[in-house]
Amino acid sequence: MGEFVGIDPSGAERLSREMNIGKNVLGQTRPKLEAAIAEAGASWTGQQGVAALHRSWAFFDDTQRDLQWRMDTLKQMVPSSGNGLLSGLFTFDNEAEAARQGKADAAPIAEALKQHEIENSLKSWQKVAAAVAATKEKLKDPAYAASMLAALGPERFRALFMQWMKDKGLAATDKGLPPSVVQQGRESLGPLAEAYANAERAGRLGEEWGKKFIERTDPGVLTTLVAMSKPSSTLLNQVALRVLGRPLAADGATSPNWNLSALVEAYDADPEALQTLLAQNKDAAGWLLHPGRFRQTGIPNFEERLAGVLDKALRPGAGDDRVREQAWINVINGVGAEDTPWLGGQWNRRIFVLPKFEDSPVSQMLARNVAPYLDELARGQSMRDSPDLTGVFPRPPWDKLAPETASRFMGGLMQDNEAAKTLLKAAQDYASTLDIGRFRPFGDEKIQDEYTNREALAGAAANLLLSGSAYAEWSDDEYADFVATVVTLPIDWLSNKYWHIEGATASTARDAGLDASKDSIKEMVKNYLDKATPGTAGSLADELVRKLAEWVNVSLEEHNQKPLTTAQRNQTRMALRGRIYEALKNALEARGG
Repeated sequence: MGEFVGIDPSGAERLSREMNIGKNVLGQTRPKLEAAIAEAGASWTGQQGVAALHRSWAFFDDTQRDLQWRMDTLKQMVPSSGNGLLSGLFTFDNEAEAARQGKADAAPIAEALKQHEIENSLKSWQKVAAAVAATKEKLKDPAYAASMLAALGPERFRALFMQWMKDKGLAATDKGLPPSVVQQGRESLGPLAEAYANAERAGRLGEEWGKKFIERTDPGVLTTLVAMSKPSSTLLNQVALRVLGRPLAADGATSPNWNLSALVEAYDADPEALQTLLAQNKDAAGWLLHPGRFRQTGIPNFEERLAGVLDKALRPGAGDDRVREQAWINVINGVGAEDTPWLGGQWNRRIFVLPKFEDSPVSQMLARNVAPYLDELARGQSMRDSPDLTGVFPRPPWDKLAPETASRFMGGLMQDNEAAKTLLKAAQDYASTLDIGRFRPFGDEKIQDEYTNREALAGAAANLLLSGSAYAEWSDDEYADFVATVVTLPIDWLSNKYWHIEGATASTARDAGLDASKDSIKEMVKNYLDKATPGTAGSLADELVRKLAEWVNVSLEEHNQKPLTTAQRNQTRMALRGRIYEALKNALEARGG
């Protein structure tokens, strides 16, 4: 039995870095000193020569390796200790002893597997399980685990799991196993899964256990390894990419997709790993959030579980801000891709029937958590529509997100009624934060610039919602009410904040006037959808813009505000038209009339 060890992680890591610096200095000095001593020959007066340098370098190296081994082992024994003092009772006295024992313990496992491949009986498998069980108390030592795995080799290690899974159903190695079956297997193969995870986490596995092993191992085996152990974020994401990167047809709803269930379970314990996956791999979000995959797993309540895990990775404040933002950009690109399956794209139609997105927990979660980024999305729309307003361009990396992609993303989410309502409320809240009314639209140039910039953003937010509104699962009456609310975003806060009105009665009258305007717009849209009035989507959009501009002008006059000149009236109308006309026309056309 080894010794009791206590180490301060931060101090040990600092000491290791210092020893590494010392090794580098000695390594750089040694060749020059050797050359100088050789040149001096017998006249060299030093007492020890380069041998002392060799011994010093070896001392640093041996001490550093021993310290690293102790740190690796303690971190496996106390994984959640943070940066406090780590302590524990070691199984082995040193790294070399641990490695020797790992190699020795691999031999009976290999022999038992060989015999089982011949006999293929319950008794022969029990011998395999017994040989594996003998390693259980030693696995916290990563040097032991790595040595045992190196002696077994990837092929034999993989074969152990394949042998166990071969009678668990035709889809076991392809689509994974249910938790109850994994739990049974943990009793016999759990130690091997832990050995793999522990050695990988400590960075002690050879190259043959890296990318090549992941690529050559069936997805069901990999997710079983994940489910039986506590993988590092790196290993978990490597397995996820192997599972999610397969052709979509491989995840057809012919049997439950337990692979996805195992991944979601693992990410629930490590949501920052999911955040990193979504941020670092531009395709992962599209793979994971393909409706033909996550909505057809054949596992009850899977979408609710996925939404919960995504919420942990994407909600405001989760993980690292920059990583989370990049994850969001990739999610928007994935869901809002051209010909996206979320909107019935052909990629989906060739293989699956698109499930309706009513009552979609994932849609609702995305709508709820995207709200903090509406400003950047609106700026992207404004950059496209008003390229001269450089002051409201989105910042990197949002400036690379195509506005059309953001619109399709919104459309995908708005198929869910609750998600659409959440987005509308978020847009209204966003427009209120712009506080447009503090800036007069005509007059001082600097103030007018502020007004123009903020009005452009309010209009861009309206555009964003209008672009997705055609896909909302609403009645005509609900849709008309939505359009009336959205198209008034650019003037709602303008009228309420800029044109200050003294007295509650007059202020109430102004609000009632805006409500009446909304009701009128709602009626016009509803009549268009019901084909109760003639005209095209374009003509209706023009009429709605004219009505908005007219309301602004009339409201000013009614409350004794300085009237707009004819030129200013026209400018107000054209500004409103430029902000919302195209998106409004397209939305009405897509909705149908």
